[in-house]
Amino acid sequence: MFGIPRLEYADFLLEKGFKDIVIGYDPELVEGLRDKGFNVHIVIGAFRIDNEFREPRFLAEDPYGRKHVWFGSGCPNNPDIRRRTLRQVSEILEKHDVSSILLDGIRFASMGSGLEAFATCFCENCRNKADKYGYRFEEMKQSVKKMLNAFYDFKQAWEVLQAYRYSQVGFLDLVKEGSGLLDWLGFREHSVEEFIVEVRNTIKSYSGKTRLGAYVFTPSLAFLVGQNYRKFWRHLDFVKPMVYRRGRGVACLNFELAKIAEDLLHWNSWLPESELIDVLYRVFGFRGEEYPLSTKRLFEDCLPISLIKIEFQAAKRLLAGRSELHPIIMLDDPQIEQAVKIAMETGLDGIDFFSFREEEKNRISKISEVIGK
Repeated sequence: MFGIPRLEYADFLLEKGFKDIVIGYDPELVEGLRDKGFNVHIVIGAFRIDNEFREPRFLAEDPYGRKHVWFGSGCPNNPDIRRRTLRQVSEILEKHDVSSILLDGIRFASMGSGLEAFATCFCENCRNKADKYGYRFEEMKQSVKKMLNAFYDFKQAWEVLQAYRYSQVGFLDLVKEGSGLLDWLGFREHSVEEFIVEVRNTIKSYSGKTRLGAYVFTPSLAFLVGQNYRKFWRHLDFVKPMVYRRGRGVACLNFELAKIAEDLLHWNSWLPESELIDVLYRVFGFRGEEYPLSTKRLFEDCLPISLIKIEFQAAKRLLAGRSELHPIIMLDDPQIEQAVKIAMETGLDGIDFFSFREEEKNRISKISEVIGK
């Protein structure tokens, strides 16, 4: 279970069969839950910016030199931000015996933060890191700038997609023209993996028992933000895909797709909205059922429940049993019981629920019954 309203609800969770709980760092709550018999997992925002990090130099930078905040985070390659996160891990392990550290936001910006924020990062820290890794920084930068310009004026790209009947082949035809785009995605992946290793090494210097996990994007979106399931098993004990088919924030499948459409329509008012959204479904491999075809509905409605099974199965295949797979789903999903049944049928190692609020007690009771059958 992710979160708990107050410690007094601990007995309710235990009664319903929950012994693992994820919380943000709160020393008193950690010890209170441990005393109750819980396995306590602490979630940390990997690249969060607050307090002393409220300066432009900590932010992610697009090819035009504009700074962006995404998911309350800055540049994943900023050494000061990285050191702060490693200090947080050390401070927790010095004081508490916790079951695991879970990284959140262990990625670069997604399209759900806006297409301009997605087109990052090209700051000096990233330039230096790219040189160290052997990437051609200027080529990546120019390719991403070309991609961003294509978003601003989508006519040529739309004509190509039309010529290919809006298939994934048309998308690939467009991508190959930006020779540095694949390197840019690879650079993001390399940067994320490097920091995961740093966190793991810090944990191991304190404890041989504390494990490392991460909340990551669902497989259909992960490759865009620097997350590679095929490499996770080397460093992560738990992989927790955020399989959210409805929500008003980044990582939610409906929200990510809606934000892409919203930005493209803002810059290209001539685009036919329903056709554009249908193309996005095709590009990301979602088809065969009725999907919302307006940004308003896409922001507000659930995507089909079948998507949960598709994403569960994809994550399972990519990990191939080499890390524990614990997808996290929305506790307020209107078909939560069916979603739990799908998870159980898929043969996952576990499932997380986001998040425990007082009004969700009845849902928790229902899923407890489903799991217990």
